[in-house]
Amino acid sequence: MISIDEEKCNLCGLCIPVCVRRILKTGSKSAEVTDPSLCLACGHCKAVCPADAPQFPGLNEEFIPVPLRKEMPTAAALFQFLRRRRSLRVYQDLPVENAKLKMLVEAGRYAPTGSNRQACEYIILSGRKILDPVCTLATQALQEEGRKIQKAVDQYRQAKKPLPAELDSQQFFPAVWERIAKKWKEGADQLLHRAPALILIHIKENSATTAELDAGIAATQMVLMAEALDLGTCFIAFLVRTLQESKELRTLLKIPVNHRVYVAFTVGYPAVTYLRLTGRRPAKVKWIGEVSE
Repeated sequence: MISIDEEKCNLCGLCIPVCVRRILKTGSKSAEVTDPSLCLACGHCKAVCPADAPQFPGLNEEFIPVPLRKEMPTAAALFQFLRRRRSLRVYQDLPVENAKLKMLVEAGRYAPTGSNRQACEYIILSGRKILDPVCTLATQALQEEGRKIQKAVDQYRQAKKPLPAELDSQQFFPAVWERIAKKWKEGADQLLHRAPALILIHIKENSATTAELDAGIAATQMVLMAEALDLGTCFIAFLVRTLQESKELRTLLKIPVNHRVYVAFTVGYPAVTYLRLTGRRPAKVKWIGEVSE
């Protein structure tokens, strides 16, 4: 819970306007906390305070000095780095060091979350001894779901009715999933791409105000950190689908009953070198209001 060190506070007032919950005010001797129970522990007040007066027991060591601007990458360099990252589906047969996997989790841990809930939890799977059973169960689950989708598609077509938008976007999945399952039985992994590691981000129900966004931001920071560590990653949305329904998979991965997996991505050392940055279609942008040149 937040408190203000009266001996350090110089009453500069810089902390008051940055407080998210507006619970700081100017007191007679120092800034005062009007309702500590409302504090998000975001640390904006501590980060801006020149005297380091705001105190957060258990978190004080987290608030290290901000790097100097000259130590940060330029906008151009950062933009090139962002473009450099692409989905990797060809991995070396090498394990990923635990130290690097822990760094990825740290990158996710420092991602912003709605109301600073910090509800993201992580599961790290390392080695094909565990990943092979995951592939087996996941491909079976995808095949089963694919049959249900195909049955629904066939019913609409037989009735000569247009497919609903949701079904229309998934009508090609059954064939894809059948191919993935067939290739897996033949010894080819087209789901996890023979990656040596896999990371899941899961969140307890009702513990986050913006669960999907929180997990997505955390995952983005993690895959960018992986790039900086000479690792490659690939988001596996098909696996996430199976983790909502497959009891066998959830049991194998020790996912709590009241938790939902929002992100899954593979991690490993690239077995291919990309020589060009990724390309994208032009952004769809609508400008509203004043635009500065």
